[in-house]
Amino acid sequence: MPSSQILLVTGILLSAVPLSAFEPVPLSDAPVLRADGVHDEVIEAKRIAGPLSIQLRHCTGVTIRYCDLSAISLTNCQKITIENCYLHDSTRNGVEAVNCSGILVQGCRMENVSSGMYAQDCQQVRFIGNFVRNVNGPFPRGQMAQFNEITGSGNEISHNYGVNEHGHSHPEDMINLFRSEGTADTPILVEDNYLTGDPAQGSEGKSQSGSGIMLGDNGGAYQTCRHNVIIAAGQAGIGVAGGKAMVVEDNLIAGQKSDIANVGLYVWNQSDRPGGAVTVRRNRVHWFNHEGTPNPYWNGGGFTEVTEAENRFGDATVLSEVPKPPSVAPMPPRPAVSADGVVRLPWVP
Repeated sequence: MPSSQILLVTGILLSAVPLSAFEPVPLSDAPVLRADGVHDEVIEAKRIAGPLSIQLRHCTGVTIRYCDLSAISLTNCQKITIENCYLHDSTRNGVEAVNCSGILVQGCRMENVSSGMYAQDCQQVRFIGNFVRNVNGPFPRGQMAQFNEITGSGNEISHNYGVNEHGHSHPEDMINLFRSEGTADTPILVEDNYLTGDPAQGSEGKSQSGSGIMLGDNGGAYQTCRHNVIIAAGQAGIGVAGGKAMVVEDNLIAGQKSDIANVGLYVWNQSDRPGGAVTVRRNRVHWFNHEGTPNPYWNGGGFTEVTEAENRFGDATVLSEVPKPPSVAPMPPRPAVSADGVVRLPWVP
């Protein structure tokens, strides 16, 4: 199939949760919430306007659920859960966490925000099963999710569905790991995400430096990127720009010609730190650059060892293997399910 014929499918809901289990929650209007030192509280079913709806500092054990908000800011917080919320239409990041630990963001719908989630100097951050559409930056923001100097075990970006429509978004990397390090036993996981550009125009008009997934940005270590689907999400599909103990495996990457299209998958240490071992295996890549020339893979050097095995680079049959999206937009792929088996949402499903 010629590159110009690659289309992004709309798909069906693949969740095992029956449609009858989705329930809209009546919301009550509330003022902007600023809290310092709050512990073991639940904030639910609120509609809070303003550019920053909720700001928590030095809080522990707080759950925010079923809320219609613009953005959430967390500073020096621990054990915060944000689930099944609608975060939208803000110049802020949907969720921003700084110097926090034990943060779970699951099953949220995010639209027209700076970035979906931005986490800096944190540990144990999980961004799971969210739907993120049309992030607007500006640079250096513009990610579905970015980890900045995230360290230790228990960090992951998984099972999310992200899309950036032409003329309505200004993305950089959809997923970015900047100077972030997992551990040898528990690397930072970037897995089972479904990332696309515009359904018709792909990456046309997007940033010339943005990618679907960027690993090892300015260094890092112990990062594993697997089972992701990336379709014309940026100038590159997946990039490994530095770091050590980096694994890129079992990803499907496809992209058609556009004004900014470059390479499907690359390994090139662009940081000022020594690059270590990188493993690239069982990836399927069919990608065209801005000239319409096939350009599935490039090794630009700078790493002590690059292991390549069982990859399918430039194989057009990849196009027939592109799965449908994991949910019907704007439904998050993995919303949180209550103990009674109901998925409660602050919008009509």
